[in-house]
Amino acid sequence: MGFQIDKPLFLLLYIPVICLLILYWRTVKLSSKLEKRAILTVRVIVFTFVIFALCMPNITFSVKGVTTVFVVDHSESVRNQEEIMFGAIEEAIEQMNEDDRFAIVSVAEEGQVLQTLSSRDKGILAPKAIEKTSYTNLEEGLQLAASLLPSNSKGRIVLLSDGNENIGDVKRQVNLLSSQGISVDVIPFSVSVEQDIVLEDFQVPDNLYLGEEVTMSLVLSSTHNSTSRVRIRKNNEVIIDEQVSVRQGKNAYTFDYFIDSTGTHSFQVDVISEDDSILQNNVGYAIANVKGTPTVLLVEGKEGEGKNLEQVFLSSNLQVETIKPHMLPTALTGLLDFEAIIFSNVSATDVTREQMEVIESAVKDFGIGFMMTGGNQSYGLGGYFKTPIEDLLPVEMDLKGRKELPSLGMVIVLDRSGSMAGYKLDLAKEAAARSVELLREKDTFGFIAFDDQPWQIIDTDVIGEKEKASEKIRSIIEGGGTEIFPALQLAYEQLEPLELKRKHIILLTDGQSATNNDYFELINEGIEKNVTLSTVAIGSDADRGLLEQLAEEGTGRFYDVQDASTIPSILSRETVLTTRTYIEDNPFYPSFFAGTNWDFIFQEGVPEMNAYIATEPKPRAEKILESEKGDPILIRWQYGLGNTIAWTTDVRGEWAGNWPAWENWPILWNEVLSWTLPSYQQQLYAIEEQINGREVTLKVTSDEIDLLPLHVSVVDEKGNELQSEIRPTAPGEHEITFNADTGVYFINLSKLENGQVTSTYQTSVVVPYSKEFALVSENQQLLHEIAELSNGTVLNNPGDAFRDVDRKTSGKQPIYMPLLLIAFLLFFIEIAIRRFGIQHLLGRLINSRAKPVKSIENKQGKSGRTFEHFRKATVKKREKSDTLKSIEDTRNIPKKDSKENKPNQSNSPPKTSKASSDKHERMKRLLEAKNRKTKD
Repeated sequence: MGFQIDKPLFLLLYIPVICLLILYWRTVKLSSKLEKRAILTVRVIVFTFVIFALCMPNITFSVKGVTTVFVVDHSESVRNQEEIMFGAIEEAIEQMNEDDRFAIVSVAEEGQVLQTLSSRDKGILAPKAIEKTSYTNLEEGLQLAASLLPSNSKGRIVLLSDGNENIGDVKRQVNLLSSQGISVDVIPFSVSVEQDIVLEDFQVPDNLYLGEEVTMSLVLSSTHNSTSRVRIRKNNEVIIDEQVSVRQGKNAYTFDYFIDSTGTHSFQVDVISEDDSILQNNVGYAIANVKGTPTVLLVEGKEGEGKNLEQVFLSSNLQVETIKPHMLPTALTGLLDFEAIIFSNVSATDVTREQMEVIESAVKDFGIGFMMTGGNQSYGLGGYFKTPIEDLLPVEMDLKGRKELPSLGMVIVLDRSGSMAGYKLDLAKEAAARSVELLREKDTFGFIAFDDQPWQIIDTDVIGEKEKASEKIRSIIEGGGTEIFPALQLAYEQLEPLELKRKHIILLTDGQSATNNDYFELINEGIEKNVTLSTVAIGSDADRGLLEQLAEEGTGRFYDVQDASTIPSILSRETVLTTRTYIEDNPFYPSFFAGTNWDFIFQEGVPEMNAYIATEPKPRAEKILESEKGDPILIRWQYGLGNTIAWTTDVRGEWAGNWPAWENWPILWNEVLSWTLPSYQQQLYAIEEQINGREVTLKVTSDEIDLLPLHVSVVDEKGNELQSEIRPTAPGEHEITFNADTGVYFINLSKLENGQVTSTYQTSVVVPYSKEFALVSENQQLLHEIAELSNGTVLNNPGDAFRDVDRKTSGKQPIYMPLLLIAFLLFFIEIAIRRFGIQHLLGRLINSRAKPVKSIENKQGKSGRTFEHFRKATVKKREKSDTLKSIEDTRNIPKKDSKENKPNQSNSPPKTSKASSDKHERMKRLLEAKNRKTKD
């Protein structure tokens, strides 16, 4: 036991305190010196306790026992060793002393406390399930373990691992622990050895040319002889699928492929084996840039929709790939092959949300051009309202300023049965809410949800406030069974009597009705009242046959939905088609805007045009051609890094009239396509890649040393932008960091000058699978280095984890809080002294401690003494009263003369003798009383 002061410099505060106390003694005047001394004494004690508390005093004592924190590796490389590791910990705990304590930390990608400091009696608690086991971060595990060791304990860390670190720097942490006097012991464990085939390497040349035959190479390592299938994809299209023989050890293979398209190609190899225990190490990626003639992706809504454009581009020696909408890529790698994408009369109901988002990313982040042509399946008629495609186009689909629209009544009948719960119902509700936004406030709208009975969510009436209607729709929850007919019948009953030009019902369901009623009689009666019906079958369980017949009888449209993400586009398209106001079909001659680089095409006049789809131009868009009503026919703008164009009539000639036969038609479309192609100068950068687990660091160096800022965009294969950070490290040098899982990532660097993009650079990064899944053995060298650097040891006996630590360690208990508490109480005592006075306080204290007079009715044996004490006290009290009365009489003698006797006072003779006699008598009685009191 000892005493220690952590901050002795605070003792210097005694100098000003002594000065203040001397000044107080000399300047303050009090009536009682005793009170002044008491106050000064209390103040000295208060200041002493406060100063000592500031000095952080501690009572020191020697520490007994050893505290050991076990760090258990839970990564994939030792996934089968967990039971053996905890067995070693249990063996060590059995040999620990009563004063010893232990804790357990798990480490894989992150550190996690499995058990806080515990004694032997508590034992090992049931281990928790560990997530994120694809990496090993021993540095974080040791750091967390060190935080559990009390600063005043004899502590050590015991690491149970195979030593295969792939995140962090464990040696740096061990050096830090060693400087703190904490040793690290290790218990080595072997890697889980299983039958495994590992893809060690996959190589494709970075730069290729169109028409070149490329050789792709890969290396496999195996623990046994086997047969495997090697499958290589280019942009998700299988180009190699061969069976190979794999021998134990390393195996090298090569494959040849003819490059037939330009752009950025992503290659993925998969190794498939039946007797392979780990699948994560059977995939590899590579990226190659193919130079050559630009390639255009032409997407046709129907066969032949874009034939005219295809012939124009082929005649200009461009490469054109024509596909249907369902063949659109769902990964960014499938679009980076192309320099431009053209939608020719494509409906949004044929394009999934995922495909739209990938296209938007390709345009915005990588500068690929985009163009949409008109027709009865495009723009608003195609259902592109509030989609990623509408975002990138220079026009809006909602005609906010239109007048003279026909009166419209629409009822949506939505299945809310249990099978619709989740994603499907959420999308259907959102789609219905979007349809409300497309309606005018004076339109009539109703919403009926049904399960085994209809539920009127919105009464069929003038819609009024659209926001409230949307909120009601979004509040629907799932219900029970499915009964279509009552809900459909209710919709017809509500629409039929209304005096409206167009009345339409949209039925959405994913199931089959429990009963079969006479739908066709209901629909035929509705047709007579001008009510039409469209149906949407959601999923594979819907009654497609019935729904298709209902739509046909109701003169509407039938939609077979396999991807629920198309539901919003379907409902917005139905809403637009019901209004029939988007098609302008009066022949006219478009007018062009002078001052563009396309003026020379239109200077000699333009052909007549039959029809187009009305749209609203966005504020920053540049009109090239417009109709007589001021609607855009040809309009362009920049979206992100890409250029996009809207052509609101068709390209076949049905709507465009004589335009496809016009002599300047090929010139126009060559200019349009050239404008959409990436136009930024490609500046070269040197990229150095470093991967530490999921953290990717790119060191970017430019040949031109300038201080212009760079903007970075990191996008995965699905078009999702990752959060990234770019920071300059030197003139012309930058560092980019982001977190990513295994896969291919595309990087776009843009140089900015005055907020404008002046040049871009595009590259890609391949993040391989974690080294945790590589075919390696335990890292004995690293484990021995950890033990040596920290003065630890490699344990053969787990019980040695609690051997005595060879250093003296003392603990300390701070006592500044009790000192402050005592000073606080003394401060209040000083206030009481100054307020009430020391004599008064002492008197009160004495009186409070005096014993009260005992009653006469006391215990037997003491009653005589008690009565005698009471008698004497009574006599004393009577004598004291007589004495006080005599004194009072003496003082009051002059006051006995009344006012009426005062005038005769001068004539009366003096009475001194009688007064003197009375005074003598009183004094005699006083002396006798005093003598009696003395005798008592």
